[in-house]
Amino acid sequence: MRRPRRATLTIACAGCIATLWLAPIVSAQVTPAVERTTARARAMVDGGDGATARTLLDSLVEATPMGTIDRAEALYWRAVLAERIGDAERDWKRLVIDVPLSPRAPDALVRLGELDMLRGHPADARVYFTRVLRDYPSGVYRAKGLLWLTRSYFEERNVAGGCRALDSLRGVEIPEGELRLQSDELQRRCTSAMATSAPGVAEKPVAAGKPAPSRKSPAGSGRYSVQLAAYDTRAEANDAVQRFQRRDINTRIDGEQKPFRVRVGYYATRVAATKALGRLKKLGVNGFVVERTP
Repeated sequence: MRRPRRATLTIACAGCIATLWLAPIVSAQVTPAVERTTARARAMVDGGDGATARTLLDSLVEATPMGTIDRAEALYWRAVLAERIGDAERDWKRLVIDVPLSPRAPDALVRLGELDMLRGHPADARVYFTRVLRDYPSGVYRAKGLLWLTRSYFEERNVAGGCRALDSLRGVEIPEGELRLQSDELQRRCTSAMATSAPGVAEKPVAAGKPAPSRKSPAGSGRYSVQLAAYDTRAEANDAVQRFQRRDINTRIDGEQKPFRVRVGYYATRVAATKALGRLKKLGVNGFVVERTP
């Protein structure tokens, strides 16, 4: 009885059988062992042991099979918890290329766009955001893509382009919480800009600021900070600081040699730093809490 059924399936799938032979057989869900390992790595970072966490994730990436959901999950968390921008970028790209059907792929595309925004390359960032809108046209990632597309135009002082992108959010269901707050903030900014800008008049460019100095911990300062990025050169870190300052986010550079870490605040407790990170996320800025070394 099985032989006829198999033949029927072969005929029905004649056009796709070659694809099935070539594609790796992957689980639709992350295995419990990988979930436990990534959770352990996150706990290590929260406890201030980022180096050990990253070593653990290095081993996990090597242990997971190519093209699987487990490999995507390992790459995802290694990128999220990476200290250097370049390391995170490599893993986001590997995830998108190696496991494009992973549930983590759209988030990886958004984060690649965020990295280009952080570098001051909004046109390059739009390539990723428009791909999100093309490949994931519904659900939460459509809202994310449109919000970041709006920011990319604002970064270029293109108010009209930003407002057009924001108008596309009409009819898109935006969940309550972080994305809703970002949408409201951008809408207020757009409304204000359109009310105060004369038609056809471009906004004045912002003058370049002075290089940001490395700041040593002041006496009695807190032991926790929020890290937004890390770079191999001071010039890249300084550019990031200036871009954050244009958004009224007071940042500094920690370190006299690479990696040059771009950070916010001095907090006495991890709870206070986590609350500060939550406020930054509402502005569309990602990061993680770090325990500062003396």
